[in-house]
Amino acid sequence: MNTGTISPEQSQSSTKFPLQTKQAARVINGVHTETLITGFQDKILVIITQYGKVGSLAYVTFDSLSSKSISSFSTNVTTDVNFLLGGFSSLYQFYALHIATIIANENPNDRRSLVIGLALKDAVNEEDVDNKEIINCIELMVRECKVW
Repeated sequence: MNTGTISPEQSQSSTKFPLQTKQAARVINGVHTETLITGFQDKILVIITQYGKVGSLAYVTFDSLSSKSISSFSTNVTTDVNFLLGGFSSLYQFYALHIATIIANENPNDRRSLVIGLALKDAVNEEDVDNKEIINCIELMVRECKVW
């Protein structure tokens, strides 16, 4: 009769969860900002929030990648951004493309698509694109939370 005992080999393989999740937090322009990135087998989920909510969801796919290193705003990455939930803004599209480029630059052979949730205060102001502090902090948090 099997008593349900697990051998050491079974317990080691069953305790390793297949998802990697990392998170980081910073204060950006006086606002607490959280970043959570989870790596799934076929997608990477990125959430950047100042509200504690998912916010607008964008789905980003990579159409082609160059074998060379990709610079921050290179056109070597062809992406397709579709907003699935929440409002569309050109600023959110800019952030989604920038995050996708960072991830593609860090791991150019990874073809997983991205689901990016953005909930940022004052994101309706188009002049925020020029705010290097926001862009740099988001970039640092994404790089800290590598799951690829």
